[in-house]
Amino acid sequence: SKWEIKRCQYCGSRGTHLACSSMKSWEQNWECVECRRRCSKRKKRALATSEKTNGTTCLLEEPPPKSPRQSSGSPCNFLLQSPKITCQNLSPCSHLELSASNRVTMSLSPVMSNRNWSLMQKHLREQRREVCNILKELKVQVKTKATRLNINAENIWSNALKGFRQRNFSPTNTIEVNFSNGKNRSKTSTSAASKHRFFQLLMLHLQNSSLFEGSYGKNLALDFQAVKENLYFEAGKMIAVSLVHGGPAPGFFSKTLFDCLVYGPENVKPVLEDVADVDVAQTIQMIKYANSLSSLQSTLQDCCEFLAAAGCLRPVTALCDKNMLVNDILIYHVIKRIALPLESFRQGLKTLGVLEKMQMHPDAFTSILCHKPERLSAETICDLFTIHSSSDVNKVEGADFWMGYLQDVESGESVVTLEDILLFVTGSCYIPSIGFDPEPTIKFLHIRYPIGKRLLNCLELPITKTYQQFKNKMEFTIRNTLRVERE
Repeated sequence: SKWEIKRCQYCGSRGTHLACSSMKSWEQNWECVECRRRCSKRKKRALATSEKTNGTTCLLEEPPPKSPRQSSGSPCNFLLQSPKITCQNLSPCSHLELSASNRVTMSLSPVMSNRNWSLMQKHLREQRREVCNILKELKVQVKTKATRLNINAENIWSNALKGFRQRNFSPTNTIEVNFSNGKNRSKTSTSAASKHRFFQLLMLHLQNSSLFEGSYGKNLALDFQAVKENLYFEAGKMIAVSLVHGGPAPGFFSKTLFDCLVYGPENVKPVLEDVADVDVAQTIQMIKYANSLSSLQSTLQDCCEFLAAAGCLRPVTALCDKNMLVNDILIYHVIKRIALPLESFRQGLKTLGVLEKMQMHPDAFTSILCHKPERLSAETICDLFTIHSSSDVNKVEGADFWMGYLQDVESGESVVTLEDILLFVTGSCYIPSIGFDPEPTIKFLHIRYPIGKRLLNCLELPITKTYQQFKNKMEFTIRNTLRVERE
């Protein structure tokens, strides 16, 4: 991916995106400005020494700061990478800082790159399987007694808030959802499909709401009206209920927010990327990159009101004081400023014991709260379903047709998508963090067209003589069934 992070081969403390550095995909090593300057000085000293010694070249004048590290060679190194890591040498990433002539390059095997990507995906899958088992343990609390929520998709937040706050609502009750179009109430629908859709819309709304700020990894925002209405608590409660009742995980938490929830805000050190406010981020950058005491003091004078409000206004007598000042500003803006919303949000996440499990299994929960779910693939769908067939059915040939069709869908050689197939069978276009209950199955029967039994998560497939017949029947049925539902 063009957003792969390349760390400095010497210090390792700075990095750049593959795209931002103008590097080629097969190039492996990259060096930051500071290390490049140090290397350049050593080369000059080495050249001067060689001239003094009548042309004798001194190849080992002085070793580099550290041995060059292979940024993609170690599987462990790759697994520890996080989407939170961004270019730290300049902000935003600059092409001017990364001229091709100043880079040390090394060929990178595509096989190694793919291997590392596969290792990361395998690691996330293992963590998500662990989360799945943990959530199933929590689901034991859910009773058969039902609570019904009447939802209008256009007012998803207000309807959800009203439903969660009604007197008879309990997180331990089974949730049934009825959707209406706002004018005429729809027919009663207690299927899992409605519940899946409800939680999906709810998580999407929360992601884009005023309760959170940031682009990819989001932190809590300070919304005084939301604090007054106790909405942070409700948001945490909704997320906990979604996880245990088979809805999607948020997938948009920043690592800083997650660590505050799990380890406590006093044990977390925020970074510049956690600051969503452009003006505040610019102020911090000006302080951080001040190259003289006079420029630092001038910057502090310009933003003295902001520093006073943050409790960070103090005399600065040395340039090195800027580091502690930057750290104090980050802690205030990202953590201390939102102390009330954070505590309220934490209380909401305690619903059904979710926060306690997060604190017991942080690595596992990071995979679903800080990462979006893996995109559906033919392999994922194939592994999801268990194939059953009667003794008079050729299971092997039917399975071949099924797997061949999934590959065609994944490659775009079909009018339906993998999400359509999953929706047709289960009523959900995503795989819940808790998994499906019951687990999806496939049966090959002597029927004319495929049938999706959503209450059982069962896909009944027709037996055909040729693959083309199988494909035609699948596409005709799935496309028309979903079209009628959407209309």
